[in-house]
Amino acid sequence: MKQSFAVRILRYLKEPALWFCVLAGILTAGFIVGAVMAAAIGGLGWISYVLYAGAAVLLAYMIYIMIRFAPQAKTAIVEKAKRHRFTENLIGDYGFRTIVFAVCSFAVSVAYVILNAVLAVLAVSVWYASIAGYYLFLSGLRFGILSGGYKIRQKAGADAKKYYEGKLKLYRGCGIALLVLETALGAAVTQMVLSESPTVHTQIMAIASAAYTFYKVTLAIYNLVKVKRYKDPLLQSFRNINLTDASVSLLALQTTLVAVFSESTDVKMNVLNGVTGFCVCMLTIVLGIFMIVSASRKLKRLKEETGIDGRTE
Repeated sequence: MKQSFAVRILRYLKEPALWFCVLAGILTAGFIVGAVMAAAIGGLGWISYVLYAGAAVLLAYMIYIMIRFAPQAKTAIVEKAKRHRFTENLIGDYGFRTIVFAVCSFAVSVAYVILNAVLAVLAVSVWYASIAGYYLFLSGLRFGILSGGYKIRQKAGADAKKYYEGKLKLYRGCGIALLVLETALGAAVTQMVLSESPTVHTQIMAIASAAYTFYKVTLAIYNLVKVKRYKDPLLQSFRNINLTDASVSLLALQTTLVAVFSESTDVKMNVLNGVTGFCVCMLTIVLGIFMIVSASRKLKRLKEETGIDGRTE
């Protein structure tokens, strides 16, 4: 029995060719960008509804494609990745992958510093300036952990105990740095609460902040849970920095949403921002203290077991 045209279309959509998947991905990105621009502009009449509906349908279809072909794609990617040493280590070595992503996070943090510094000048905003200072310090901390880990590895050589001791000291230093980080964060929160006028934001900034924050929080929580099984102080340092970064992004997102969707900043909104900022500061303080105490105890235990004084030349 000859199949109808509609049935053949549905069968093809269920098992699409590679070129069609690529085309669907391009169309999905185009419709999403169009929908965001329509929302930012304030609506384009019936065209806005077409963009919204198209973006929703295409996004749902792309999710189906990713779920449907994820196993095959993963197998093909792994096979090709094994042909090169870098990509093989990136897939098979969690520690190596963490370091690579830490380098990428450092680059993103630097870009975020530049963005907030430019916004601080354009909007004459102390809030943006404080956030720029915060991420500048965070970028320096990430770079310090990266370079410190490399130097410790070179200095320890084949001595595993010495390498572990160095990583514990670096982990403790990261905890101390997180406490110092509260200077920039506390200044930003104080300015935000005491400011009489809201910081200038746009709907595009709100949408971008929401997407970026969702990504950072999800990834930070996932990696924080996963890294526990490795018990590596260096990896835990990076994950704790990412958790602090994600919590501050939540605070920044809240202030952005309040500024965009509230007609005025009343006392309740300032109190809400202040409470959230206080919770973020407390999280960073508790995390820093935990890292210092945990590293100090492990270093003391290591000293008792090996009989060394913990000093490095």
